[in-house]
Amino acid sequence: MTTDANIVHRSPNDTLRTWNRIAGFSGIAYVVLFVAMGASIAASAPVFSDGADELREWFADNQGPIAFFTWFAPMVFGVLGLTFAVGLLRRLTAGDTSGGILPRLSFAGIVAGTAAGLVGMSLWAVMSLDPILDGASDGLLLTLSALDSVIFFALMPWANAIFIISASALMVQTRVMPTWLAALGAVAGVLPVVGGTWLFSGDPDSAVRAIGFIGELGGMLWTLIASVFLIRSVAD
Repeated sequence: MTTDANIVHRSPNDTLRTWNRIAGFSGIAYVVLFVAMGASIAASAPVFSDGADELREWFADNQGPIAFFTWFAPMVFGVLGLTFAVGLLRRLTAGDTSGGILPRLSFAGIVAGTAAGLVGMSLWAVMSLDPILDGASDGLLLTLSALDSVIFFALMPWANAIFIISASALMVQTRVMPTWLAALGAVAGVLPVVGGTWLFSGDPDSAVRAIGFIGELGGMLWTLIASVFLIRSVAD
């Protein structure tokens, strides 16, 4: 017969603290895997301005890795990224004075960014298929590459900016996390949006693109630091 003495009661704070840690470790794993994906394949990828011949050669040479990352992307962009974002926003909403506007904006941003990342990876998968590489015209291949560039360098930065800047504004409001982290988030949100304007000049090696890359690194750093604060947090 079970007695009350044998029952372990778990307080709401313990449950919240556990979810904070899950969200924090998800954020760290997201950054590590995202950087690994970028370093292993994305950094060397050509864009539409490089020409159809280079696109065909690169996608033909990287069919295996692209297939792997296409299947793996939902874990990185979806499960880990969303788990971190939901945990962070739940932590930051205590004391929110925006009437729920900032949390909703931030959540909309991360959802849009996740969707954009999955669509972008899907376009890569399409461009690596043999029927496209062998049978598609140069114009079609360049169009697919241009669309992929718009998604990765314009839509995703805007979506991530909405997420990061709104979450950083919540940090300032609630004081749950340091204001300097909010300042880092504001910079990390804006710079990739600026960097994405290289699309108009068609020069991915321009100084503007370098600004975007710095912002992307700042966003990764912001995520890592916020994750550490989540892991260390004591739920209110």
